[in-house]
Amino acid sequence: MQHKNDQKKYWKTLLCKLVALLAIFSGARFLFFCCNHKIFVGESPWHIFKAFVAGIRFDLATIAIFNLPVWGFWSLPFKLRSKKIFNVFATIWFFMANFLALLVNIIDAKYYSFTFKRMSGEIFGQSVLLAESASIYAHMLVGYWYVVLGGLILVCALVLASLKFSLTNKTDKISKWYFVYFCISIALLIVCVRGGLQRKPLKPVDSNIYAPSIRTTCLVNNSAFNIFHTRKRANLPRCEYFADGDDRLAKISPKHEHGKFCDTCVDFLGKNVFIIILESFSAEHIGALDAEFKEFPNVTFSPFLDSLTDKSYVFDGFANGTTSIDGLTSIILSIPPLFDVSYITSAYAENDVNSLASILKKDGYKTLFFYGGRSNSCNFGSLANKAQFDEYHCQNDYDGPSSDISGWGVYDEEFFQFVAKKLDKTKKPFLSVLFSLSSHHPFLYPQRLHGKFPNGDGKQRELIAYTDYALRKFFETAEQMDWYKDTLFVLVADHISDPQQKYYKNTLGGYSIPIIFFDPNGKLVGRSSEVAQQIDIMPSILDLVGSKHNYFAFGSSLFDRSAPRFAIGYKNGIYQLVTKDFVCKFDGENVVGFYQRSDFLLENNLIDNPNLLEKILINDPRYFMKKENLENFTKAFLQQYSKSIRNNTMTVGD
Repeated sequence: MQHKNDQKKYWKTLLCKLVALLAIFSGARFLFFCCNHKIFVGESPWHIFKAFVAGIRFDLATIAIFNLPVWGFWSLPFKLRSKKIFNVFATIWFFMANFLALLVNIIDAKYYSFTFKRMSGEIFGQSVLLAESASIYAHMLVGYWYVVLGGLILVCALVLASLKFSLTNKTDKISKWYFVYFCISIALLIVCVRGGLQRKPLKPVDSNIYAPSIRTTCLVNNSAFNIFHTRKRANLPRCEYFADGDDRLAKISPKHEHGKFCDTCVDFLGKNVFIIILESFSAEHIGALDAEFKEFPNVTFSPFLDSLTDKSYVFDGFANGTTSIDGLTSIILSIPPLFDVSYITSAYAENDVNSLASILKKDGYKTLFFYGGRSNSCNFGSLANKAQFDEYHCQNDYDGPSSDISGWGVYDEEFFQFVAKKLDKTKKPFLSVLFSLSSHHPFLYPQRLHGKFPNGDGKQRELIAYTDYALRKFFETAEQMDWYKDTLFVLVADHISDPQQKYYKNTLGGYSIPIIFFDPNGKLVGRSSEVAQQIDIMPSILDLVGSKHNYFAFGSSLFDRSAPRFAIGYKNGIYQLVTKDFVCKFDGENVVGFYQRSDFLLENNLIDNPNLLEKILINDPRYFMKKENLENFTKAFLQQYSKSIRNNTMTVGD
């Protein structure tokens, strides 16, 4: 009888461990929800509840994967499992494995608000971030104390789950029922690892299926699960939709010939080029670009940029990715981030590529890259080297007083002035890329300016206003220098940040950024309603300055009227193609979402809304042809992208 009771207690205790882990990971999901609650404004409580329930499936799969050895060990129908030394080992494994899985979910509770995607295997290529100064991490710990507190509570719960439910047997007897329990336990383990009984194992992209709405996809997923399934760096899928030579492939060839210049390029031949990449400057922060969606019409955080748009050529801009390195790769290499890791940290990082810098160097340009942070922060140094810039200037090269430097890097105002003076001594023509810094966490700027800027609904907006102020000061200095009038300026953001309004919280407005071309001589002024993306910037500049060399780029010149206008992105296993009229979502096999651009909040998926579709067909009988054309265009683009990167054919001869 005692032996039978021991068996029941053993399996009951094992079940208690599993339930405790599910409760802990659900707690991590609640922490994620609390830290990102603004994203879910407008979602019904029922949708949130369903997302939490759907997330249990991903948590079960995560638990099974990370506890695979101990789950199997504790299920063994042998006396070995009753040995103390093995139970000590199993307990240590149980705690460490689940601690790591829990830790990434705790970190991602706040990190998600910067990248707008769950952590992936790309973190294995970002070890350079560990070299950042201790003061940065200190700022984060203090600034996000609530995440630290929530994390500590969850870790304490994990410690209790590891120690409270002891699985050591009081008897060495093993009955025939243990073999039955073993078979049941292993069967459950297999089902949990697969994420259910469906034909294909659960993958991160399936969060799009189980989420009750687009915005709750991130709430369903589990960061540890996502990292595990994207841990292989060479994970670019092979896309083969059409036969080689198919006309649909030829229409979007990434190989560009020189000599096809726009009508106005004669005004910019051989001019200096200065690209200013603004950290986290989403269109939402710029009053002149946000007028259509503005919920707070009397607030602007960028008065200088607002004034500059009146004298510039402005596009309906979209980012191709959600991180700084993805934005930089898109702008400088014209390579969008369409798989689970950043290109520069992927297995294809050693591929031969051309860049804006390498092409313009052939045209006699001096090429310089400026960033006020540490040498290889965010892998910028690696990318600048890959892109063949002549010079890379960072915090280490700044020659001003130490008071101009925060824990994150040189304040934008001071570093921008350093750049202006450096360019005044640089050989012409030049290509200069300046990446701003201060509007990134930990959101620091000079004490003397505190209280000068509006902060809206968050600290980041105050820093957006500060960087806009630094831009004004920079242009005031540059206007007095000889190179200013002979320079074409391009201002663009790397990605969006901290969305406050409904439009910017979905996957359409969530990529909306400024793309501004400014000529001090006033020969490039206007507003285009055409869609523009970061990968179009490199071809556009080469077009305007009249480069004499062929090049490879996945984008096309914004001044080429014959080129298709679209923006492509990738998130959570879904490719998104945006055009002037439609938004198409593609999962690699099928179109899973099709929306009108006028449906700003992406609330009416035409695939699932037959009544609305019927109304559209009355006004637009060619709807299905347009949908098929966009699907084929997406497939053709992905096939060209996959083939070029996998086969290392991303250069072209002159």
